[in-house]
Amino acid sequence: MLVPKFVRRRFDDVEMSTLLLTGWFPIHVVRKAFLRIWGAKVHATAVVSHGLQVRSARRLFIGERTQVGENGVLDARGGLRLASDVNLSSEVHIWTAQHAWNDPTFAYISAPVTVGHHVWIGPRVTVLPGSVIHPGTVVAAGAVVSGEVGPNALVGGIPAKKIRDRDPMEYELPRSSSKAWWW
Repeated sequence: MLVPKFVRRRFDDVEMSTLLLTGWFPIHVVRKAFLRIWGAKVHATAVVSHGLQVRSARRLFIGERTQVGENGVLDARGGLRLASDVNLSSEVHIWTAQHAWNDPTFAYISAPVTVGHHVWIGPRVTVLPGSVIHPGTVVAAGAVVSGEVGPNALVGGIPAKKIRDRDPMEYELPRSSSKAWWW
């Protein structure tokens, strides 16, 4: 059954409003619960810090022990997958949808973003639609990622470029139970 466009838009408005308010709720367990209510798949050991904005939660996956820093934006309209032991620092913006800048109709386009295991994305990084960040990568603060980033690399800049290799590492980030309940 097709849902009328008007109803679909109102549903999206209610979802976005609810999740925006939820981002400021002072208990991260409640923030994760609301993401799940709206269809996100969030592992029980993940950490979701305050101030988070989420678009289209039903297309969001957050893996084991992944930590999402405060005041970030996770745009999952095109599909967003964060693997396990991913650390998103403060104010990281991951976008999966945008307007086609060179289209005369300014068309809406989207593409999924995938972030592999053991990736650390530094503060104020922007990840653009269609990007793939392979396991073990570190993205330096303020970088803009567009496209594919190879495994076990340190990347930085605008646009992000490889600076050097990183030794492969296997580690587990702290579980959500080790974080302050209100953060």
